[in-house]
Amino acid sequence: MSSTAAFSERRAEPVAIGGITLYCESFRISAARVMNEESAADGSTAVTNSAYRSSRLTFRGRVCTQGAPGDFILGLNGLVHSAAAFTIEYTGLVFSGCRMLAYTLEDKGGEWADISVTVATAETITRGNVA
Repeated sequence: MSSTAAFSERRAEPVAIGGITLYCESFRISAARVMNEESAADGSTAVTNSAYRSSRLTFRGRVCTQGAPGDFILGLNGLVHSAAAFTIEYTGLVFSGCRMLAYTLEDKGGEWADISVTVATAETITRGNVA
């Protein structure tokens, strides 16, 4: 006799990035701290500088292309060329001071286009307001 396990189905989470709503199916974040080390006269190691690097966030999913799909390209391209910072809220977390690093959009001629957006932020991640 076999048994089955019930799995919950994850839905695409809508994320507003610079006025464009992306339905996120995959999210990746990376962050790092860089430390400079020097050798001391006694052979030990001394940390001479320590700095946090910007977090990189990558959202992958899809956008609805009904209407004017070129508007997404214009909007994303504008963000790449702009130095203006924006805020992203995702799953209850707030990423402020974001700047667009890169995007890819693949329109296969359907109602949806595949999209990947990568942003960077040096700001501390916070929780959004819980109602």
